[in-house]
Amino acid sequence: LERFEVIYHFLSLPHGTRLRIKARVTEDHPEIASISAIWKGANFLEREVYDLMGIRFSGHPDLRRILMPDDYDEGYPLRKDFPAEGKGWRSRFDFLPRLDEPVGEWSESEVSDDQRHQFMADDRPGDTKRTTEMLLNMGPQHPSTHGVLRVVLELDGERVSKATPDLGYLHRGVEKLAEGLTYMQMVPHTDRLDYVCAMTNNYAYVRAVEKLIDMTVPERAEYVRTIVAEMQRIIGHLFWLGTQALDIGAMTVFFWTFREREVLLDMFEKLCGARLTLNYFRIGGVDGDLTPEIITTLRDFLKTFPEHIREYDTLLQKNRIWVARTKGVALLSAEDAINFGCTGPVLRGSGVSYDIRKLEPYGVYDRVDWEVPLGKDGDTYDRYWIRMEEMWQSARIIEQCLNQMPEGPVMAVDAQAIPPPKPEVMRDMQSQIHHFIIFTQGFKPPKGETYCATEVPKGELGFFIISDGSSRPYRLKIRSPSFIHMGAFDHMARGYLISDIVTIFGTYDIVMGECDR
Repeated sequence: LERFEVIYHFLSLPHGTRLRIKARVTEDHPEIASISAIWKGANFLEREVYDLMGIRFSGHPDLRRILMPDDYDEGYPLRKDFPAEGKGWRSRFDFLPRLDEPVGEWSESEVSDDQRHQFMADDRPGDTKRTTEMLLNMGPQHPSTHGVLRVVLELDGERVSKATPDLGYLHRGVEKLAEGLTYMQMVPHTDRLDYVCAMTNNYAYVRAVEKLIDMTVPERAEYVRTIVAEMQRIIGHLFWLGTQALDIGAMTVFFWTFREREVLLDMFEKLCGARLTLNYFRIGGVDGDLTPEIITTLRDFLKTFPEHIREYDTLLQKNRIWVARTKGVALLSAEDAINFGCTGPVLRGSGVSYDIRKLEPYGVYDRVDWEVPLGKDGDTYDRYWIRMEEMWQSARIIEQCLNQMPEGPVMAVDAQAIPPPKPEVMRDMQSQIHHFIIFTQGFKPPKGETYCATEVPKGELGFFIISDGSSRPYRLKIRSPSFIHMGAFDHMARGYLISDIVTIFGTYDIVMGECDR
């Protein structure tokens, strides 16, 4: 019985076309050849498939669990016969005592005094020749990872010879959760992926659903979506710049970037009542229109923001410590960046012109004038410069959108998929019934599948949805840029000093909620 279908998604950069290849494997022998020797980016992705679906990849150099614990023995969570609530598994590593266990008796140490003394320092000259490399645990609780991540470092002196990420500490089973929710109920859960730029997650998901059901969004809603998406891009890059500079030792930049970030967050609070997990996008449009007050505040912000970018650049560009800690660090060639599947500022920092907003335009990106900045050397400094330039471009896009935005509705009209406006629900019984059915039962897309990619601040965030004709997705796969980029961490860290690890990790702009899902 060929129970499983393995789906590969490829993109040809020279031709700008996507290719989807499918292969079936049997339930009795779920195994297929690994392609990690051809594409290095497949390494982590194949491990994820093995971890969650139980499909083995022959020839894989390190096939083991990646998101679930190493001793997880309940099975494979994304299989359809695996219950969403789990099976009551408990780790064999007793990190915390159980309340029903009796208090253990105190026992003396099994290490004798003679054994203890042999490890104490003495005056005899020792043999200083190194025989083994040193293992060092970084994390899982480390301030510079900005999330729960453990990295096992192998050191040759102060040089990193190998860096092995240990992921999954923030794994919440979002893809499994989606299989039990209607398409509309899933929108708030996308906020919890990259919680620094939550709206961009909303945007990526609703675009995938709209593509699945072939829905057209009103023109004004497209402008509003583009504006708030670029506001989120600025917020994401400001957050990255401030924390990256703080980790390296420049505290002033942190305060300055968060000053501008607060202005944008205040606008979002007025727009949708929240600052981080915003839940603003809707299938078919957005929750509410931009008010005249928000538009005025945004225009005032755009008048001063370019000068603030120059302030950041002046403070860092000539700072010898910043330049020394970023130039020539974490070099990534264009060939390696493509091979690892990197996207966003990481890929463009290596000189590869790939931006989904240009390659596959959505929103109103094809109606405004803007440029894609590219790096030359593929180091941390180039990726810093890319993000600085992208903030300039985002400001340009927002200003043009404000000037071009037409009047009109911000939600599509589709009785099958979109609930009626709230005022109608409050006064009309038929609208109330319609509203109740949409929110409790959901809408039913036709059978089919679709992949939709969106350019978020960290790279390409993609949603692959398979519909079986019901009101819930049969399968939802999230292509997380943070997860993909962690696959290149070992390659980029080798040969550098242990003090560079913080800089190298920061150069990705990784959020572990999005990485682990």
